[in-house]
Amino acid sequence: MAGHLKYFQKPYPFNDDLTQNTKLIFLISLILLLLVFLFQPFDLSALDRNDKYLLIGGIVFVNFVGLSINLLLIPAFLSQKNIFKNWTVLKEIWWNIWILFTLVSGYFIYFRISGSFGFSLYILLKIVVISAIPISILIPYNRNRLLKNYLQSALELNTYLEEKANPSPKIVHLKSDYEKDDLSVDVNTLLYIRSANNYIEVFWEENGKTLSQLIRCTLKYAEDAFVDFPYIFKCHRAFIVNINFVKKVEGKPQGYTLYVGADNHTVYVSRNFIPQFKEKFYKL
Repeated sequence: MAGHLKYFQKPYPFNDDLTQNTKLIFLISLILLLLVFLFQPFDLSALDRNDKYLLIGGIVFVNFVGLSINLLLIPAFLSQKNIFKNWTVLKEIWWNIWILFTLVSGYFIYFRISGSFGFSLYILLKIVVISAIPISILIPYNRNRLLKNYLQSALELNTYLEEKANPSPKIVHLKSDYEKDDLSVDVNTLLYIRSANNYIEVFWEENGKTLSQLIRCTLKYAEDAFVDFPYIFKCHRAFIVNINFVKKVEGKPQGYTLYVGADNHTVYVSRNFIPQFKEKFYKL
């Protein structure tokens, strides 16, 4: 018993998505019509054509107006007042009972005004039961569906965070004019590359230490080697930097000075490269 009571106190997402609710209004109206024809609370065969049109038209009209008020107007006016904050399964049940009450009241008024169809309290009770069927099914189904979707989404986000914190190695091979100086470096550890005359000096982190190696090749060759990694960016005629390792940026008359890695290595961004650097920096 206590377990059942706890279920009613579980969080439930109140649906104030007006676009989704508009689609829901049409879907519920269609389902209701199908249930009316299936369970036959009225003897449709005993009605003439005009009464059938009035009956079906009245059900559709009352259902459409009632649902529009409850699913569109009320959420639109009250969603900013935190009335639907901390929504639970029990509150959702009461909300659906309220919607059902307004619809049944609308049917009752309509049928009384029309004075047709042999309407009675017994027929009203049958309509209540028919209308309650989708509510009793949809509330737990919708909650479990949303919970499953959010759990799956959260799992994907956590996987992304884990991969971001512990990225899989992405090895780039830098070929030197001297074969003995070839270097294979993991892009995830690369700090920056500096031009040094006919060489480049590659800096990367390994086991908490900064390592470097000279390779006889051009900075343009290195830039092309890392072209598939947008966060590896040529920021100066003499520097390529891994934006992910930038710890601090300082403004200078000539451009920016970047402090890279745990040891705060200085890398420069010339004025011509600043717009591209800022665009990439804010994206990553």
